[in-house]
Amino acid sequence: MIRVQLPDRIYGSDVTAQKSPTLDPSSPVPLYQQLYVLLRSQIHAGPLAPGDKIMGEAELCAAFDVSRITAKRALNELADSGLVVRQRGRGTRVSDRIPPRPIKSSIDGLLETVGQMGRTTSVKVLSSGLTLAPPEVLSRLALAPGARAMQALRVRSLGDQTLSYVETWVPEDIAALVEGQDASRTPLLLLLEQAGVPVSAATQTITATLADATSAAALNIPAGAPLIDTRRVVYDSSDRPVEFIKVLYRPELYQFEMSMRRVQSDTGRAWISDQPDARGTPKDPPPESP
Repeated sequence: MIRVQLPDRIYGSDVTAQKSPTLDPSSPVPLYQQLYVLLRSQIHAGPLAPGDKIMGEAELCAAFDVSRITAKRALNELADSGLVVRQRGRGTRVSDRIPPRPIKSSIDGLLETVGQMGRTTSVKVLSSGLTLAPPEVLSRLALAPGARAMQALRVRSLGDQTLSYVETWVPEDIAALVEGQDASRTPLLLLLEQAGVPVSAATQTITATLADATSAAALNIPAGAPLIDTRRVVYDSSDRPVEFIKVLYRPELYQFEMSMRRVQSDTGRAWISDQPDARGTPKDPPPESP
């Protein structure tokens, strides 16, 4: 584990990275990618503001004990992402373009959030069509082996930046209800509602992952970049799964938010969510935690 202590500022009033950043040479994530993510987070979080000059290749090499090639690639990735401007003889400065404000979401506001995203973001449909459902999709949608389902691959953007890589699966008979509809203008879930599907509930898991070659290319980010991985199953009023959606979000542009209350339970004081869970059942107080 490499840990370095950096000054608050260099080049007079110019801001550098935060103190005590960490790079891990034993990680499967390349060092250039770790350095890129560190600097990118400083730009999105605020310590590096538009117009600030950041360390050049030589300074990054000395501060992080990395090669010149590693430092150069990290800076080039930032430039390719539009976050910095590199000028010969003048160094590298944070772009004047202000990153868009991240979208906030919660499972309890599922349809409302989808509607908001449809109004504030744009979608590019990469592909769409019926195909044999893979094992995970068969399980999630409770389909018989060999069943077909409609798969749609899309990239959603916020302003001029890619936001998410979306893979959606819908049972064949349900897909027939929205055949020919423009999923680039209206979120698929809203199309299902408009077609008369009585969307009633959803379950969702949230974890973290790294961008593989496919999602990295779609999102125009380096392979190995951190992503929020969400998987959601949507049910109708008869508890039938009608949609399975896998979404990879760029974490600097998308956030999950939950409201909680402090209550008295049988085991003592505990935190609970203000909202019921996806199936409409009030949540039991969890064990005490920080």
